Amino acid sequence: MYSIKKLKNLIDIDLLQSIQNRLAEITGLAFNIVDFRGEPMNEYSNFCDFCKEMRSTKEGMKLCYEANAHAGLEAAIRQKPYVFKCPAGLVDVATPIIINNHYIGAIFFGQVRTNNEEINIIKESKDCMKLIKKNSKLKKYYDETKFIDYKKIESIHSLVSIFINQLVEKSELELIKEEANFNNIKLNRELQVNKNLKKELLISNLKLLQTPINLNFELNILNSISNLAVIENAPRVKEMSHYLADLIRYSSKNIGCEVTLEEDIENIITYLKVQSIRFGNRIKYKINIDENIKDIKILPMVLLSFIEYSITKGLAPKIEGGTIYINGEVLENDAIITIEDDGIGISENELFHILNGIYNEKTIGANIYGINDMLVNCYGEKYRVQIASRDNIGTIIRIKFPLNK
Repeated sequence: MYSIKKLKNLIDIDLLQSIQNRLAEITGLAFNIVDFRGEPMNEYSNFCDFCKEMRSTKEGMKLCYEANAHAGLEAAIRQKPYVFKCPAGLVDVATPIIINNHYIGAIFFGQVRTNNEEINIIKESKDCMKLIKKNSKLKKYYDETKFIDYKKIESIHSLVSIFINQLVEKSELELIKEEANFNNIKLNRELQVNKNLKKELLISNLKLLQTPINLNFELNILNSISNLAVIENAPRVKEMSHYLADLIRYSSKNIGCEVTLEEDIENIITYLKVQSIRFGNRIKYKINIDENIKDIKILPMVLLSFIEYSITKGLAPKIEGGTIYINGEVLENDAIITIEDDGIGISENELFHILNGIYNEKTIGANIYGINDMLVNCYGEKYRVQIASRDNIGTIIRIKFPLNK
């Protein structure tokens, strides 16, 4: 996470404050910007009387900060605005501010009531209800909060997202440019040392591809740990930290190397355990790998990237969750790995982007296209990944590895 001092070098806080004030003036809603801990980064704009009164108490302030921290992390994981109800039942929207895959904070707006009853509430709080009962002003102010049609809330968070994306674009492009220059220098040195040009190019591409994969992957896990620490008073942080250490150790030591399928599956199981802790019974998994292919050598993190995409894009957005199935079998001279989920599926437009590499920024979809391209370079055109998906039914991903390279 970035410090507030460093944030001011990456993003214009004063400009963000000015935009926030203007949006509050135009919409009549409350706006504020918080860091990853849920603590304010600037001055509030147009807060309602209920929230002012709530934050005037130590207990109320703590509840608000925890709710903002939780919602901001959820928005960062989803990488889009997150609509939620605070512990008091008022609707807020958290829009994440993400620079170069680092979640640095979120801009919040809302403090209203709406006509959508399906919005998730951030941990219903008995303490919040006690505060309202003890303080007659809070009950009065709550009854006076605005009621806004949900469609208007959706329109406003789309507008806020546009402002945020434009504001961070310059900072993100500069950071990506610096990273690209560094990687180019590193690649040139490696090519000079190794006479086998084709082999070194493949290894370098693997390193360059794994870097953004690992950053996105580790960010999601760290957000989950932070989420648990804030919301659940850290009863399972030790367990998740242990899994995270194993995952980071595995990914860092195997960059540019090959591992056995069995080793990679063990790492995948660790990752799935982390997701099971985060999502509870919403995420289930079943693994069945033929014993005859467990010793084949593959590139590490390849399967995990597709599994992460399946959970993030397919199962996590589904209210009741679902199951991911991982199967491995022998077909003629190849090992076939099938990753199947019963999630919400991938739209035709997004699937077209994934298969054709139409991305302007570093995303999970872009990484999947890069890995697919790398598999073709390593093994041949017949090893291109196959993806089939249907809305609200699920997605099937089929990956092949040669038994004898």
